[in-house]
Amino acid sequence: MVSFRAKRAKMAAAAAAAAAEAEQQKAVAMEKVRELQDELQKVTDKLVKKTEEMERKYDRKKIPIYDRRSLVINSIPEFWLTAFLKHPTLGTLLTQEDQQIFRYLDSLYVEDLQYPQKGYCITFNFKINPYFENETLSKTVDYTDEGLETTCTTIRWKEGKAPPAVTPVPVEERDKRLLPFMTSFFKWFGFAAEDTMGFDQDLVGDMIKGDLWVNPIEHLNQVAPVDDDH
Repeated sequence: MVSFRAKRAKMAAAAAAAAAEAEQQKAVAMEKVRELQDELQKVTDKLVKKTEEMERKYDRKKIPIYDRRSLVINSIPEFWLTAFLKHPTLGTLLTQEDQQIFRYLDSLYVEDLQYPQKGYCITFNFKINPYFENETLSKTVDYTDEGLETTCTTIRWKEGKAPPAVTPVPVEERDKRLLPFMTSFFKWFGFAAEDTMGFDQDLVGDMIKGDLWVNPIEHLNQVAPVDDDH
């Protein structure tokens, strides 16, 4: 009986030792995996840095081409009004009154903020018009480490020309439209991130910058959206 107990104890000790060794081997392997993941992350970080540097380099090369393009676009009547209206999403944001204001839009320009800022500034230049005193309206969107920051022009509306006010609505009651309960595209100049369905980004600004500005003729052959409210 003593021999059996001793044998069983020896087997248990051997099993425990094997389990401990296996656990140790696992820990060593996991540590090696972590080290290799760290190496991979360093390569990825270098790639991201190089990619950002290349993007900035080629973005700078695009600036004079954008400038030449703007000169040509300025010779086309109501180009940006048409480009907005033909865009499948942005076109839905312009009311009939907005479209009349856009007829006075002289030019549109998008400029990246200086590195290391990760944002942009969208500028609308208007002819003298019967709607507001400003000749230039701009909105700056900056994606900082603390989150989205926006600054924009305060529109000086002429008497009786300001669009209806936006009624504040609790976030949980809002639908999924791009700009909930917006009564005019020009309300976007006063909208912060929490006023859209994307709390950490400016969806309209990103769309103008990344889509409309990059290739404004892409949607020109599209059928313009119908405004059911007018």
